[in-house]
Amino acid sequence: MTSDSSPRMVGPWTLGDRLGRGGNAQVWSATRVSSDSTVALKVINVTQIDREPYRRFIREIRFLQEHPGFPGVLPLLDAYLPDQPSRRDQPWLAMPIATPIVDAVEGKSLVDVVGAVATIADTLARLEAELNIGHRDIKPGNLYALEGCWLIGDFGLIAVPDAESLTAEGRQVGSAHYTAYEMILNPAAADPHPADVYSLGKMLWVLATGQRFPPEGHQPVGTRGFEIGDFRPHARADALDREVSLMTRLRPEERPAKTQVARDLAAWLDLAAEPVEFDVSDARARLRARIEPRIAQQDAIEQYKELAYAAVRRLQELTKPLNDGLKSLYSRTQIDLATDEMTHNLLQTRLYMGDPREIVFRWQRCTLIVPFDLPGSTALRMSRSLEVFEDGQFNLRLWVHVAPEGLAGGYHFDWQNAYESALIGSVEGEKLLEEAMRELSSALKEGVNAFVDHLPEAESGN
Repeated sequence: MTSDSSPRMVGPWTLGDRLGRGGNAQVWSATRVSSDSTVALKVINVTQIDREPYRRFIREIRFLQEHPGFPGVLPLLDAYLPDQPSRRDQPWLAMPIATPIVDAVEGKSLVDVVGAVATIADTLARLEAELNIGHRDIKPGNLYALEGCWLIGDFGLIAVPDAESLTAEGRQVGSAHYTAYEMILNPAAADPHPADVYSLGKMLWVLATGQRFPPEGHQPVGTRGFEIGDFRPHARADALDREVSLMTRLRPEERPAKTQVARDLAAWLDLAAEPVEFDVSDARARLRARIEPRIAQQDAIEQYKELAYAAVRRLQELTKPLNDGLKSLYSRTQIDLATDEMTHNLLQTRLYMGDPREIVFRWQRCTLIVPFDLPGSTALRMSRSLEVFEDGQFNLRLWVHVAPEGLAGGYHFDWQNAYESALIGSVEGEKLLEEAMRELSSALKEGVNAFVDHLPEAESGN
């Protein structure tokens, strides 16, 4: 007994140790006066017969009573449902005491783990094919080992065909770590069978890696640091990663059927049994440990580049009104030149202040107005440059320049500014872009006035 306040008797049962507990029920080891056998006694705490937990308890008992001896299902030994449940007359069901699957596979090989999950997958497939039953709460806590068999228990959340829905709309069903998104979004309308596949994929990853919980959402193959082989080196682990990736896809229709999963896991056992002539799994783990810092740095740089492209798109959105304004000023304005040599020479940060950091991304553009193709003709440049460094910080440099084109020295207007040390992709970086573009807009107005004032008049006839 774990608490002095816990009842010592429930109906004909004498309670022993508490084996588990949930929000609405507790499970005890229990014995009957007429028998020396110890059972797992599930006692529900709810007394209102119209409440969802009690109605689910009834559904679980009815299902087990109507399908006794279904292979792969933890069997029902006895049950009691009083007409008017109370704290003195509690509902219960009795089952054999089984070993939780997490404890049963501890220390076992990956082949043994996959064999257990393959059996569970086959049972789920048969429940669907023969009874159209979806479990909806597949997780390690509801799976067991008993006398050499792998069994599914806790059918309180099952989806039964042609039965009244017991799930309130918008109420999550199942454990959050193993629940498919559609079951979180709208469990009453969600198809339970693809949802079971999702949960089984999460459970496969947890048992195969020995971790307590799975990552959230879809687990795509090739995610460094989260592959099964990263935790348990095996020559065929990559095939399991591909299976988990398929099973945890966010769209239910993209997941394999239960029968396919059962066949895939059985096929993996055959693959794993084949002799391997060249197994580098141990060396792979050691190699990853040696190069991990560099791999992590490369991954970070790739992420910075993706964020940089997003920042450039945002910069282009903010610059569009300025480009449109210059285009309306002079219809032959050249928009977003990437090859303007003067802009290129001025805005290279590597030559600016001797910054020692490596530049991993550089982007620059120039909007240029040169009305007359003559030496010394006045030109207006609006240039911008964004450069991202290896530490994820970025520089934004802006320039408005009005001067005779092609002549060294002398200018009519020159404004430039540099905005530094913002993390690419951050909210601070977004604010920097917007504030910088407001300053650029103000400077550009002055530049346009200087440009128009110093533009030579065209000669008659030209």
